[in-house]
Amino acid sequence: MEQLNADSLLQALLAKASAASFRGIDPYDFASAKLPMPRALLPKLSFLNKISPVNFRPLLGIRPSENSKSNALFLHAMVNYRHEAYEQDIDALLHWFKQNRSLQFKQFSVGFAFEMTLTRYHSGPGKTSLIITLFTLFAFIAYYEKTGSRQALDAILSFEQLLDTQWLKYESDTELWYSYLPDTKDEVYNATAKVGRFYALLQGIRPNPLYIQKMQKMLAYLARVQNADGTWGYSVKAPYVDNFHTAFVLESIAEMNKWCTSPASQTMFGKGLATYKQHCFNGPRPLHFHTAHRPRDIRSRILYTEIRDAANAIILFSKLGDRATATGILEWLMQHYYNARKNYFYFFDNKLFKSKIDFIRWQGWMALALSEYIKQADSYNPLDVSSFASNHSEQSAAANG
Repeated sequence: MEQLNADSLLQALLAKASAASFRGIDPYDFASAKLPMPRALLPKLSFLNKISPVNFRPLLGIRPSENSKSNALFLHAMVNYRHEAYEQDIDALLHWFKQNRSLQFKQFSVGFAFEMTLTRYHSGPGKTSLIITLFTLFAFIAYYEKTGSRQALDAILSFEQLLDTQWLKYESDTELWYSYLPDTKDEVYNATAKVGRFYALLQGIRPNPLYIQKMQKMLAYLARVQNADGTWGYSVKAPYVDNFHTAFVLESIAEMNKWCTSPASQTMFGKGLATYKQHCFNGPRPLHFHTAHRPRDIRSRILYTEIRDAANAIILFSKLGDRATATGILEWLMQHYYNARKNYFYFFDNKLFKSKIDFIRWQGWMALALSEYIKQADSYNPLDVSSFASNHSEQSAAANG
């Protein structure tokens, strides 16, 4: 795919989202229907609504709504791409985050803009989500780097204070990890990795030796919990390995390695990247689950490829300077996962059906992926992991041979 086509595609995604005031439906919005039912049924019905190839939301009274996660992703994409050209939309989203910040803490944080329920997690307006806040601040840091915005910096430093003083974390002389939840122990590996990425980006704009120490401890933790074959499970309680969470971990390690690399962290990254390339792809097609670490439930049959797998693979390989692999994935997506007439990307597929519902969050992920892909082509300095970024096509051929 030529850069001009990627530019045009990104511009179309951004224009469509802007025209809708960045509102849309979300895979996890079932609870906002507020149907009278036993609370225990909500996670199960929410999951069914998420994976259904038929969009029942109009019948359930679920309307397009504001979405914190997609807002963060679109904001980051516009900042990456041409922040001057999208100044009005960027200002509108920055104002939205200011008006819709979480009320759970006095420091800045963000949560879901709608009610959502999963088997292990319930949240909604006013509550803080570590992951949504981090992706919001990744965008804020990029914006601060471009503009020097004091508003963005204040939010970044405010959340760092929250992490440092109130968020539940476990620290020893050598390791550090952060709970997924603010006050309940929940050991999710990619959550700590993304906190590490936050500190790596923060180090780039406000150098502090304490951030280096934190990153060193988080890298040591991630090395300890890495499986012998180079993978990371999702969490202590959920040992399955999927594509996009692995990409999160690898991207985060690479960012931390820019500031405090060591032979151990380089080896950890190299092993992780090798198994990711070999077992999370079938040619240019991303596979949702690692071939040797699939969950023992219905998800392994339903989810063959999911759009987040593709988006985050494009982001990772673009940042690593492996443009050929990123291009191959993007070209595969355009052939199999893109609706050219309505200008949106599909959700997931399996052997029986493909979910073609237009979810705003997935368009946000693809906007960010395209922005990183274009950024790399525009002389972006890739993360220095050249010793481990071996040719993806060669590894795929070896795996299939």
